Amino acid sequence: MLGGGRTMTWIPSEDLVKIYHSIIVELEAPRVASTQTVNEGKWYTISDIRYFIFRDELKEFLRSKGLDKPDKVIDDLTDKGFLVELLEGWSKEGSTRLRTLHMDVLVRSSQITTRYGGAPYILSPKFALAKIRVPVKNDRTILPVLTVQGVGKRLWNAILMFFNDNKTLADIYAEIIKEYLSGSGLDAFQAQVLNDMLLSDEDVYAIVAPTGSGKTEIYLFYVLAHLLKWRVEKDERKAFLVYPRRTLTVDQSHRIIKLLSIANEKLSKSCNVKITFAIRDGFTPKSVEDVKDDDLFRGISCPRCNKGSLRYKKYKSMYVVVCNSCGFVYDFIRVTRDEVGWADLVATNPWAFEVRLIDSSREDVNVHTIANAGVIVFDEAHEYVGISGGILAQLIQVVRKVSDVDNKKFVFSSATIPNPHDFVSKISRSLKPKIYSFVEEMKNNIIGISGERLIILGYFTMNPRYSWNTYCQLWSVYTAFLNYAYELRKAQSHQAILFINNIRELRRVHSGYIETLRLKEPKDHLVADIDSLDPYAYWHYLPANSRESTYRCVTEGQLFEDLAQRVTEMHSEIPEENRSSVIDSLKRGKGIVVLSTTSLEVGVDYENVSFILNVGTDNPISMIQRIGRGGRDIATLRTVLGLFLIRAIPTEMLKTYDEAFMTSLASLAFQGCTLFVTYNNPQIIKRGLLIEAIAKLAKKGEKTHASGKSGGPISQNNIIELVESILRELS
Repeated sequence: MLGGGRTMTWIPSEDLVKIYHSIIVELEAPRVASTQTVNEGKWYTISDIRYFIFRDELKEFLRSKGLDKPDKVIDDLTDKGFLVELLEGWSKEGSTRLRTLHMDVLVRSSQITTRYGGAPYILSPKFALAKIRVPVKNDRTILPVLTVQGVGKRLWNAILMFFNDNKTLADIYAEIIKEYLSGSGLDAFQAQVLNDMLLSDEDVYAIVAPTGSGKTEIYLFYVLAHLLKWRVEKDERKAFLVYPRRTLTVDQSHRIIKLLSIANEKLSKSCNVKITFAIRDGFTPKSVEDVKDDDLFRGISCPRCNKGSLRYKKYKSMYVVVCNSCGFVYDFIRVTRDEVGWADLVATNPWAFEVRLIDSSREDVNVHTIANAGVIVFDEAHEYVGISGGILAQLIQVVRKVSDVDNKKFVFSSATIPNPHDFVSKISRSLKPKIYSFVEEMKNNIIGISGERLIILGYFTMNPRYSWNTYCQLWSVYTAFLNYAYELRKAQSHQAILFINNIRELRRVHSGYIETLRLKEPKDHLVADIDSLDPYAYWHYLPANSRESTYRCVTEGQLFEDLAQRVTEMHSEIPEENRSSVIDSLKRGKGIVVLSTTSLEVGVDYENVSFILNVGTDNPISMIQRIGRGGRDIATLRTVLGLFLIRAIPTEMLKTYDEAFMTSLASLAFQGCTLFVTYNNPQIIKRGLLIEAIAKLAKKGEKTHASGKSGGPISQNNIIELVESILRELS
């Protein structure tokens, strides 16, 4: 049901997405650029900041697209908040002048200023349009079935072959996939890659596909197949999932727990087997003494009821994880460091993974656990570049050398690897990595994907006279107020993420935002006699019957608390409980603005993010990743506005004249981009040799002082002994 009581049941949602995209690309963008047409992947100056589309004009446009009820489409988009009425005055309701929300926010963001009539903070704002193919519901219909010819049957045959013709096991695995996907299925890319990986005997794989294209499901189903096979065959091999961000580990753990919950329920009925799971990082409790009853378990919501949160509950002398709403007991989750070493599947980060590799502690994840791993997945592999890439490459070499498993599998997953074969070869030290590229498959017409995501990009260069920090404060006021207004209208919320790499600067923006609210912002934007076509006006987002009362509330400071709570922080110094609260708000679609460092850059999947502002010029790959956080779902009509704020410093402003850089951004491509892996750096090689020597000592059961249970903390005498042991191992 839409705000205002109308429904969209007469028109399929995917059709509405295409309509919305067409309005932006064919009608609005040329007007904003003051040109006949706007081509994808090119930058255009934002020329007409007072443009609009007449309702009758839009109706004719929709009729030309074959729609016989254009008024219904316009009303639905307006009620939902995707079409903005540009009213002539406060008291008016209904206007013949219209814009799409995303283009309206683009134009107003380009003209932000401190006072009415003041010079904009942005010089020569530019915009570009880009479209990327994404799978949608109609594409995801493939399930492993024996009875229907085609891709589904081929996948079923691959599953049966993987399980050595054990039809019972193949049936269980197929049923797990079906229930996990619950009414949906795999798309052509997912089915093809999973099919191939199950039949392949290679040891290195890379899944390279855009954000939101289902990479996670591919490697989770692949890992599950191995774990299921090992457990039934009494094989003790394990699997590791290595994530570069704690936020990503938590986000993906929700999916892992859901999958294993389904798997274990089915396995308990037929095989008397249970697949266990653990998260091993710096936040894993050392023992039961460090766990408090009813504390949140990593802020993860219950994947079964989707209402409650997972919490620790004491059971006899140990703790289990339980949903506080439906009461389901996730007894397959291992909670403390005394237990996690026994888990079948371990989610961790690269730093914890390295420390565990040189640890000889018996109960915890240790060198023996990793040596016995059959599959190791590195998600968001593009994060491991330069020195960190070299360290990971050496680490993988050490893992191979201490391995107790033949043909150990390494899987790399990423949305943004410019030359995947070169990169994966260097980081895995494999000459023959198996690469699965979504883009290449689409180019070669091997797979068919029908969905599209529209990305509207803004390239905003700061006026040197003004502070970029102040711009961010004012942009936060704008987007927070927009969500407040949309809540009054009972319309769709449109979350925003503002990326700032430096925590100190991020906090300055947040504190400045609060001070700006204390000065009664955004009251000046709500003045009745400012035309809604003026970029300074925000009052047009409000319902007609709330404009006067909202203006009064703002001038009297009554909106301070509401708007203050709409902007929040996400970075490494935020307490776990607060981080969990932010993630929960994002997932539940609350109208918030998140000031984030790299914490939300990769992997996380939130349905209502419509606006993204990135401060500074990181490498294009990182910038593209950040924009990829938005417009991922039908809730945003698969549309995102991504703004790049270029600060008034030479190193950033000169990027405007770097043609390769600008082309890469506008087309969301990687021309001229290379992911360097410094695996042959002498210092990296020395470090790798030391890690290898210590890992071998740990495997022999010698004290490595990596943790309290392996002889730590280390003393001066221990250092001498350890160095001597390392030298013996190296000689």
